[in-house]
Amino acid sequence: MTARFFRVVVALYLGASLAVGMPVFAQAPAQQGVQAPTQPAAISQPSSIPYTSLLDAVDYSHNKRTFPNFLSAYTSRYVPQPNLINAPGIFDLIHQGKLELSLQDAITLALQNDLDIAVSEYTPWVDETQLLNAEGGGTPLGQFVVGGGGGGAFDPVLFATAGVSDTVNLSNTPFTIGQFIPNFETHATTSSFGFSQKLHEGTSFSISFNNDRSSVNIPDYIYNPAVQSSFSIAITQPLLSGFGFVANMRFILEARNTDQVGKLQFEEQVINSITQVETQYWTLVADRQAVDVAKQTLAVSQKLYEDDQRQLQIGTLAHLDVVTAESEIASDNQALIAAQTNQLQQETVVLNLVTKDPMDPRLQGLEVVPTTTLDQTPQVPTVALPDAVNEAWANRPELQVDQFLLKNDRVEIQATRNSLLPQLNVSGNYTTGGLSGAVASTSVLQQFGLTPPFPTTGGIGTVYSQLFNNSYPTYSGSLTFSMPLRNRSAQAAAAQAQLNDRQEQTAFQRDKNTIVVGVRQALTALQQDAALVVADVKATQLAQETYDDEVKKFDLGASTTYNVVLQSRDLNAAKLNELTAKTSLAIALVNFNQALGRTLTSNNIAIAANRQPIDRFTTAAPQIPGTIGERLVGQDVFSLASNK
Repeated sequence: MTARFFRVVVALYLGASLAVGMPVFAQAPAQQGVQAPTQPAAISQPSSIPYTSLLDAVDYSHNKRTFPNFLSAYTSRYVPQPNLINAPGIFDLIHQGKLELSLQDAITLALQNDLDIAVSEYTPWVDETQLLNAEGGGTPLGQFVVGGGGGGAFDPVLFATAGVSDTVNLSNTPFTIGQFIPNFETHATTSSFGFSQKLHEGTSFSISFNNDRSSVNIPDYIYNPAVQSSFSIAITQPLLSGFGFVANMRFILEARNTDQVGKLQFEEQVINSITQVETQYWTLVADRQAVDVAKQTLAVSQKLYEDDQRQLQIGTLAHLDVVTAESEIASDNQALIAAQTNQLQQETVVLNLVTKDPMDPRLQGLEVVPTTTLDQTPQVPTVALPDAVNEAWANRPELQVDQFLLKNDRVEIQATRNSLLPQLNVSGNYTTGGLSGAVASTSVLQQFGLTPPFPTTGGIGTVYSQLFNNSYPTYSGSLTFSMPLRNRSAQAAAAQAQLNDRQEQTAFQRDKNTIVVGVRQALTALQQDAALVVADVKATQLAQETYDDEVKKFDLGASTTYNVVLQSRDLNAAKLNELTAKTSLAIALVNFNQALGRTLTSNNIAIAANRQPIDRFTTAAPQIPGTIGERLVGQDVFSLASNK
């Protein structure tokens, strides 16, 4: 009678624990604030977290304004120190010593705090400085140029010179026009200024204006002191090597493409970071549920041990059964410790992904609690492999990076092909001058009975009048031809450019094939995990039915406590397998979105335009600064950029 009473008690306890306490898939304990699986998944709205991105706020491809402060061009640009402090919104999610994170919260915080994203932001900024350097006529850093071309002083240059000199020399011919002049003395002041620039077509031109005033102690100088000025214009145009836009804008065109590459690489890092935080988030959900399963299993083993102890005391059970139950407790304790260790480690991983400084004192000792549950019936996208591959080819930033690198290779081919040509430059020069001053002596002319054909007095006004009236013009033109006989450096540069292009074409096809493999693997994993979820759900249902039948047999005295516990363990294992399968399916969906280039769109993440600052996240669609025109990188942004 006593034994039957214990059987009834144990059966009631096990039935209640399995019906109520055993973990239903993706259901956390009520005290952890997770909704029941019959309710929709809790996705909290992201907090209004201030988020300032240097990439969005500034554009290093533009020089500092020189008007009205023209001296600003000669000062360095201010670059703020990196922000290494956690975004304040994370502290709004802390409640009673727990950091409660929905999946959307984790993504939002990762966008603000992930240091991999923060590091990647600097790549487009550096590329923008290289674009500014190229537009000024410089050579991009780290690029060795063979064959010349591609640069020049595209920034206009103003130059000015002023000087004064006094000279006293002992004369070797002291007799001048019958006079004894032992020392030759001169005094001169000079001033000149001008302007020079190179145009994108290869044309170089300069304008200069020179002024001299001089006086000497020799009487046969007609003007003494004399004022002399000249105005000249010089133009040089290459006709073969160095001719055309590509040959001279080579580095500018490549820097523009490289700037887009940097933005695409930034987008790629954002995708990788979001994929990582989603994967680790679902892993943490599974680890917490594994801890619950381990606790439930340990509780059943503990109850079995206590029941066996009572039966041993009244003599209805052998001592070996008690030892077996005690051994099961030790094994279940070990499994619980392992599950709790995995959970703690995973909490650290997630915390590191959503913070810049995980050692912030306010974050120490916190339990990271995921509040978004796994969907009971996740929607598995159905797409044919060819369609999936085409979508991935269109969206994946890696392929778009390859396309911009190919554009750079084509620019290099054209530029180096131009540098193979001989040098043939046409030059033109126009100069006009003027001379005047005070007539010091006409003795030489008078000796020959001549009358001065010029004014005997004058100054700078007279000189400028001669300049503007083009009284004394000089016109000149020339053709300069230079031809290296072997031209080996230019040939090497041209061959290297073509080899780089062929290599990049091969790499482009390789990357396309890699994407095909990745898409196929993602589709296969998605289909297999979906089928596994269906199988594990069915296995859980069968385990539940088997357990229920065993409990009924136990109530009728046709089974033992040990058999009931075995069935409860099988049920726990089936539920854990179901949890693992659904977690794998969620992660497979994350990887599928990454493989097809859907990560940003599936999470409503937009790449914000430069120079359009984002002040706050106010909706469920966090924004990432990175490219141009409020368009998502990888869709239509490149044609937009090329038309600007």
